[in-house]
Amino acid sequence: MKFIRILICTSLFIYAGFLNAENSETTDNENYVIIISIDGFPADALWDERVPIPTIRDLAENGSWSTAMIPSTPTVTWPNHQSLVTGVHPGKHGVLTNGIFVRPGPGEPIWRDNDVDRDQLSDYPTLYDVAYHAGLRTAEVNWPVTRSTDTFHDTFPDAVDPVTHTNPQLRSEMVQMGLLADETESAFQVGGVSRDFVRTKVATHLIRSRTPNLLLFHLLNVDSSHHQHGKQSNPGNTALAYADANVRMIVDALNETGVLDQTTIFIVSDHGFMNVNRRIQPNVLLKQHGLLQTDGNGTIESGRVQVLSNGGTAMVFSANPETREEDIQKARSLFEEMEGVDRILDPSQYAEFGLPDPNDNPNMGDLVLNAADGYSFTNGAGGDQVIVELDRTAGTHGYLNDIEKMKTVFVASGRGIQSGVELELVDNRSVAPTAARLLNVELDQADGEILEMILY
Repeated sequence: MKFIRILICTSLFIYAGFLNAENSETTDNENYVIIISIDGFPADALWDERVPIPTIRDLAENGSWSTAMIPSTPTVTWPNHQSLVTGVHPGKHGVLTNGIFVRPGPGEPIWRDNDVDRDQLSDYPTLYDVAYHAGLRTAEVNWPVTRSTDTFHDTFPDAVDPVTHTNPQLRSEMVQMGLLADETESAFQVGGVSRDFVRTKVATHLIRSRTPNLLLFHLLNVDSSHHQHGKQSNPGNTALAYADANVRMIVDALNETGVLDQTTIFIVSDHGFMNVNRRIQPNVLLKQHGLLQTDGNGTIESGRVQVLSNGGTAMVFSANPETREEDIQKARSLFEEMEGVDRILDPSQYAEFGLPDPNDNPNMGDLVLNAADGYSFTNGAGGDQVIVELDRTAGTHGYLNDIEKMKTVFVASGRGIQSGVELELVDNRSVAPTAARLLNVELDQADGEILEMILY
């Protein structure tokens, strides 16, 4: 009964937050911005003739685009989506992985928890916060680091239990449209392509029914296809073509609603991709040298040092404060000789990559390992193989942001955007302040510059 009472109170609190957002007053501002993030869209795919993306190329040709956009480190989904809406790197907004690293106590195993709300991840001001408080209508579909946020009028987040955390009005409408059989999480247990179909239908419904001034929209199927089959594979290119069809549906909805000429569309991504055929298991090496202990199944039971992977990078954590310096020094000496590790960063180098000091953020490792081309990291600690050969090519990201293959796409088109402007490089921190300018709001805390050269 105690659990039920807690659940009821929590549900009422969440519902009240959504109700407050749905009933809040909005202005009659008729400027609209849509930021479409296509997860895992590499910069070099934009003009690759093997990739059929006519809608996105049309937006680029009639607007402005960049040869590449520089992501944040680590080049994974949640940190970069937070950079896209805050205009700062993870060192300031605080999101360092797809979730948070939980550190129970000295010597105990560290693990990643992604069943978290925005306020557990970051309290840094966002584009949607300032837009909402300026009286603009805000919405998001599948945007990370937004769960239980109260500055959206409509929200269908990229999070654990997304249906549960969708605002009640929108959730009911999804059932009415036939996108969900009912309002339970089990109704959304479908594959990647089907999920992106549902997300696109939700986004176009919001455009037609409520026309938010700011819409954040995130597609995931490209990322899934590249992970499974690798970059520049037929399935990966097909996934990009399907993403283009989703963008076409957004453009068509804007046109049918009569606001296409009043809308700015950004096409962005969070990271590129690298094809890999070897996995590195640093925790196996730590186990072999007595810095980490596992049970008979290879599950970590305790340790003085533990490594947690972000794919192309991995964070090295000291688990015992009393022996921290000794343990990290020993671990570093082991990793310096490890196959597949091309760089090791210590805290003196973190600021260069927009990362925080571990003394200021417990999610930051004492060291960061970067994998060489063709390698990535895993968290595994079972067996005795430090290097595992894959039986096929897979795709990975998460490397340092100065790796060329991690560069992402940037296109801006529509209202307020000049036609025919090609930029060499764009910093992803510039997206939020530029979008803010187009909405006539200010994002003072952003480090990125407003892209004046593409505006008129």
